[in-house]
Amino acid sequence: MDDNQHSADFYQVEPETIREFARAVQNGHPAHWDDAAAHSLGYPGLIASATFASSIGAISQGLLFRTATTNHAPSQLLHLEQEIRIHRPVIAGDQLTCRVAVDSHRRTENGDLVVLTTVIADGDATPVQTVHTTLFGRCGMIADRVLEATRNIAAQALQSFAPHDAAGVWSAAVPGRALSGNRPASPRTLDIGTEIPPRVYRLSRTELIDYARVSGDHNPIHWNDEVAHAAGLNDVVAHGMLTMGLGADYLTAYLDDPACIGEYTVQFSRPVFVPATGRTAVHFTGAIQRVDHRNGTAVVALTAHSNGETVFGRATATVRLARPTSAQ
Repeated sequence: MDDNQHSADFYQVEPETIREFARAVQNGHPAHWDDAAAHSLGYPGLIASATFASSIGAISQGLLFRTATTNHAPSQLLHLEQEIRIHRPVIAGDQLTCRVAVDSHRRTENGDLVVLTTVIADGDATPVQTVHTTLFGRCGMIADRVLEATRNIAAQALQSFAPHDAAGVWSAAVPGRALSGNRPASPRTLDIGTEIPPRVYRLSRTELIDYARVSGDHNPIHWNDEVAHAAGLNDVVAHGMLTMGLGADYLTAYLDDPACIGEYTVQFSRPVFVPATGRTAVHFTGAIQRVDHRNGTAVVALTAHSNGETVFGRATATVRLARPTSAQ
């Protein structure tokens, strides 16, 4: 194996794992929760959320950073950009492999800028998702403070939190059905300039801890005040991939198609701060930039704001406008 590559054993996609991830990123379409709903769309099992594969890649990426490249701890990494190309939906029963390669690694005065490509493939080695990730590994005084604060936290600290109660916010046996009344009707036509109705999602520390569990991203800046303050942050911050997952629901809910996203790219400009008490609102809006009637797709420009700040510097998604009559 090359120094800049890492392969993981296959990952068995279980129905309950799909449901847990959908709850963590507030993806409410019934096909993420109910087999009958997925079957009605022509799929053999539950459909995973668009950003689900990030939980598979996170483990391999973390190992790569610790061993083969810059030796950065997760708490020293900043997520700058994520680009996901979805070749097909992840479905319950899939056996997936993950391969990560370093496309570029450049040292700067303040740290390391690293671009990774992660390929998630099925048992036949056919790509399911191809993901490009840009990360910044901090160095210097701030990085040292973060690392020291991280060492002060017991390894089992995250496990001491009570797990998110699925009977709470997501209270129905099939939460997507509970939310269906809040989803806008699927549009019949889309034209350039069409605006997607705004929608607000809310995050608390509970949601951050829940996402850390299901995603494998246990970076303590997302749940520990000491580490967040050592990093120069006013409060703990939501995972970038969590806010990206909320954006995926914003799109799939509007189009009423859990597998409509083909490509999804986000530049993270500012974090979403989440206080110890209460909930933080994340506001999403969107507009159609381009429409390809021949291929039945459209490009959507997304915006996300929280506490008056822009969360996404640039965010676009290519979406399918019409669901196939029979999913493969």
